[in-house]
Amino acid sequence: MVDDDPGQLTLQAEILREIPGASILTACSGEEALTVMRRHALDLLLLDKRLPDISGDELLRLIREEQGNRLLPIIMVTGMGDSENLRSSLSLGANDFIKKPFNTIELLSRAKAALEKKQLVDQLDNAESVLFTLAKMVEARDPNTGEHCNRLVKTSLILGRAAGLDERELNALMKGAILHDIGKIGIPDSILLKPGPLSESEWLVMRRHTEIGAELCMQLNSIRDAVPIIRHHHERWDGSGYPDGLSGEEIPRVARVFQCADIYDALRYKRAYSDPLSVEEIIDIFQQEFDRGWRDPVIGNLLLEMLRENPAIFDLD
Repeated sequence: MVDDDPGQLTLQAEILREIPGASILTACSGEEALTVMRRHALDLLLLDKRLPDISGDELLRLIREEQGNRLLPIIMVTGMGDSENLRSSLSLGANDFIKKPFNTIELLSRAKAALEKKQLVDQLDNAESVLFTLAKMVEARDPNTGEHCNRLVKTSLILGRAAGLDERELNALMKGAILHDIGKIGIPDSILLKPGPLSESEWLVMRRHTEIGAELCMQLNSIRDAVPIIRHHHERWDGSGYPDGLSGEEIPRVARVFQCADIYDALRYKRAYSDPLSVEEIIDIFQQEFDRGWRDPVIGNLLLEMLRENPAIFDLD
């Protein structure tokens, strides 16, 4: 709670101590509030509009824009009730506001509601972390893949920028590069790590990883934009891929960019089923796949041009 009036801080603290497990920290100025925030992970901030050093709105701007803290619930406490003052705080990222003198029940209910939302966000964040950890576990199951996901992040972003993807699509590429094979958590090692060719029945099991991964990640809004990559990175331009047999521009553009980066990585580095190839050999294989109609010719040829101009462009530093 941030307020330059000690009486207000005492009153707010008495009310909010009714919340089970509440730990309350106070500050009397903007600078003191920033110091507290550097030392503690907060779940709720009650911020007075008027402070002795900087305004509450300026502190709000610092928290949201300069510190990049977008998820902390912030309730503005104000004695000014005009709509313009309230609008300015909301536009800077305040989640709610309450007017002085406030009703005890109103303050308590608004604080509880904000804390419940923060708890839900934290649960989603934890679930996202679990998925990324699982993806790393999938990668670790195959000792030959090494830094596969890290390489794919770099390769995908380089190719994506060259292909003109926007920031939203590039962000999806970063997540998709890590999560694209998360569905392999459900594939037996006897199939996943088999050194020789897979049988038809084994291929049916292996192909399920795209659907399993998409189903896992569809549950979280924060990584849902990566689902088109996870589900469709094995589709083919001519419609002969899986799992949905999409063709041409039916295949999401982010998936088409990613699959070219993924194929390059699979050919360039050692796998359980193959030895690494030279850049020249990779260019020949891509050309064969264009001739068969398997890859987006625009994105694929862009990748080949980049390799011809700079064969080491995708190498990790």
